[in-house]
Amino acid sequence: MIHAATLDQVRASRVERRIDTFEGYITDFIATFEKRSPGPQAFLVEQNPNWVTPTHFHVEHQFQVIVGGSGSLGRTPAEPFAVHYAAPETGYGPITAGPHGIAYLTLRAEGDTGAWYLHKPGVREQMRTGLKREQQHGMPSEAIRTPSLLSLETPVSETLIEPRADGLGAWFMRLPPNQSAQIASTAQHGGRHYVMTAGLAQLGDRRLDALAVAFADPAETGELTAGPSGADILVLQFPFQAKRQETRP
Repeated sequence: MIHAATLDQVRASRVERRIDTFEGYITDFIATFEKRSPGPQAFLVEQNPNWVTPTHFHVEHQFQVIVGGSGSLGRTPAEPFAVHYAAPETGYGPITAGPHGIAYLTLRAEGDTGAWYLHKPGVREQMRTGLKREQQHGMPSEAIRTPSLLSLETPVSETLIEPRADGLGAWFMRLPPNQSAQIASTAQHGGRHYVMTAGLAQLGDRRLDALAVAFADPAETGELTAGPSGADILVLQFPFQAKRQETRP
């Protein structure tokens, strides 16, 4: 089953969250932020202006996509539509919001509710040995982000994270008006999130507009068809281990 949600469909789930490590708002797209459940997860984080979320890690493979505001992720500047990938138990951050805040989608192939903050006593000692820890960053070029979709004659793709043998990869896809891209069945990755960044697209009976999110398991097939204005889509592909990763209860 392909999961999909638009921002208009999920606005009612937006809740304010104020804790010692985060201040801002959370909006659930796929599954819920508060409850661990099998299958994909996607939520929008709106971090308050000038707030700093400390360096931390999660136990699932994770992508984040900056969708609004500005700031930095560690030493890396963060602006739309920067992409960040973190492997399980890879510390990253801090996430620093600019004067107008920062907004980002958090996307996982398997749901997770926890964050382990490295400044807290005993957290580093809980990290498992033998895991491959890594981060990857990607940013669409100005050349691919600025031209009008209406002027495109053929689909354009730009690699953000070079696809690897283990399935990890990310790319930016631009579809001209009324043209299509296939979602093909394959066992070579752990699922894909699709994030609409501009235009309109049809996925089966679902109409996707800007900031809509969809997730397809490796076995899923389908077709994304751009609307009359075309479509810009981020494709975020998980390593195949993401669907079989051992996680904490």
